[in-house]
Amino acid sequence: MMILAMAQITKTTPAQYETSTIIEANFPEVVLITGANSQLAQALLRVAAEVGHLVSNTGVPFKLYALSHSQLDITNAVNIAAVFVQYRPNWVINCAAYNAVDAAENDIVKAHRVNELGPELLAQQCLQSGARLLHVSSDYVFGGNAAHDVDHNVENVSEGVIEPAAKLHYLVSPFVEFDDPKPLSEYAKSKLLGEQQVFAVLGDRATVVRTSWLYGQGGHNFVKTMLKLMQTQPSLQVIDDQIGCPTWSDALARVMWQLVAAQCSGLFHYSAKSQCSWHEFAVEIQQQALALNLLHQPVVIQPISSADYAKQALTRGVNVAKRPSYSVLNSDKLQSTLATHASHSMFDNIEWQDWRQQLNQMLRQLS
Repeated sequence: MMILAMAQITKTTPAQYETSTIIEANFPEVVLITGANSQLAQALLRVAAEVGHLVSNTGVPFKLYALSHSQLDITNAVNIAAVFVQYRPNWVINCAAYNAVDAAENDIVKAHRVNELGPELLAQQCLQSGARLLHVSSDYVFGGNAAHDVDHNVENVSEGVIEPAAKLHYLVSPFVEFDDPKPLSEYAKSKLLGEQQVFAVLGDRATVVRTSWLYGQGGHNFVKTMLKLMQTQPSLQVIDDQIGCPTWSDALARVMWQLVAAQCSGLFHYSAKSQCSWHEFAVEIQQQALALNLLHQPVVIQPISSADYAKQALTRGVNVAKRPSYSVLNSDKLQSTLATHASHSMFDNIEWQDWRQQLNQMLRQLS
């Protein structure tokens, strides 16, 4: 059972980082969040502040520290060791990541340092100190369709006609945790290697959550980009043959806090319910934004294939990384695990809602 009590939240400044005193381990339980300026770290802090009562399953309140890159460089073992001595964390939540999917194709060393070496170094320090690690990974570790790649024309039995594979992505099964990853890009390879390193070092003291198409109030993400473009451009082209599931960062944060509170370990998938293409996502963003007066007039949103989009990008000198045509995640294991470890949720179950409902709640916070 999760017991609720006041969580103490501290986002440190560089001066505080240098002068903070050592905190006695275990009382309160110290949670160290890396990548403090990322949209996910901000969501974790925002959700914790909204709840106001957050403790471990032992009944001990959390004390939260969020450190920026200048305060904690996860690729620097000496820096990590010094931070662990100063804060003595019981949990580390790693929100630091290299997320520039296209740029990673030409910045391979940095992408792997941040997404592979960084998690490994954090895990090694956690192993030495007895702390637990929650690491975030990506749906892009998968390379196509769950269990059975569909890369040719297939008969649509219900209609008795032949349809292109892209039209049948909705018929395949979302990926579960034991499906074989097949990363297509350098970004995806670095994320897969990062989660593998975490488990190799920490074993059952590690928790990894794969998520998909993350967006939120802060940071750079698809929703905020679309809103800006819809305010300034008469028309847009959005890819319609990549299928996934948009996930609100605040909903992911809710799930992550429940995992920490329940002391859960292992590999989990989390995304909102249902699935869509990027084009459908953009259309829904516009419809909801118009209804909430975030936009004043609609723009034309044209579908475009991944291949055509990549060709257009090349004319602008941009090399687009390969992305999975289907990367929907099955969250059943996570939902079942949290239901088993807690008699009630500290939240309102928005984490298990359809992606359209999550989008609406996020947009309402902007309106």
